[in-house]
Amino acid sequence: MTDKAFLTHGVALRHVRLGVLGAVICALGLGCGAFNPAFLNLLDTRGTGVFATLDNAPGHVAIMLVNSVDIDDTLLAFMDADGSLNMTNAEKAALRPRLRIRVQVTFRDGTIQTIEFIDGSRDLVEKGFAAEAEPDLNQNDLDNVVVLCDVASVEIAPPDIEVFLPVSLLYFSEEEIRDATGNPVTIYRYAGELPPQFRRLEVDEVDEDGNVTVQHNIGPRDTPSPAIDPLCGSVVVITVNGVLKVPFLTAASTRPSYSSADNATVSRIGGRYEFIVSVN
Repeated sequence: MTDKAFLTHGVALRHVRLGVLGAVICALGLGCGAFNPAFLNLLDTRGTGVFATLDNAPGHVAIMLVNSVDIDDTLLAFMDADGSLNMTNAEKAALRPRLRIRVQVTFRDGTIQTIEFIDGSRDLVEKGFAAEAEPDLNQNDLDNVVVLCDVASVEIAPPDIEVFLPVSLLYFSEEEIRDATGNPVTIYRYAGELPPQFRRLEVDEVDEDGNVTVQHNIGPRDTPSPAIDPLCGSVVVITVNGVLKVPFLTAASTRPSYSSADNATVSRIGGRYEFIVSVN
């Protein structure tokens, strides 16, 4: 526990029923029976008017991560077929990619605090790699914190955004040869394998006119904007949308794979994402 942040250690408050919300707030030391309308509105807009007992409480700012990222159907089908997903259909539908995002909170006194949010399915990993991936997957979830006022800004830097790739990736080198008739043919030679691991998401590269020159994982307009001077009692919500994807070089393998010479494919490994930061 830090001096300015109350970490909830994986208690997903947005999923808590309003009937037991009081117990959670008491456990956090934020005052029993005192319900913040902005906080309640985030949990259930219908309950705000009924359960709110005071104005947005001074003294604290809540920061929440909402993981709304989907998983590509082709990737899910591959993991399902190889036995990695020993789950019911409902459990498969509830899977979310594992995200690791570092948030920098700057206070008006100049103090800077970095909080690492981790959210997503810890059991989403290719069969046979669970033990190897355990160091990356064994951390407890943390998708919300409560920090003391006065907050000057809440900000995410794109280099501090990572997604866990749940499957190993084979990579191939390309070689051009001539067939029996003398025509050029591209063949692929196995060059190595990347195990399941966290991968840093990158922002598209743009030229001086703002045109995208290399597409990566996040569009320039989809980067997370900072929340500036959030009022005490407000809730800063960081919502992540997108689709986790990995390439399949079908000319070389039926497994997730890519050609190391295909820069466009390599730069997009991990999928595409957008960030929405709101203050309630």
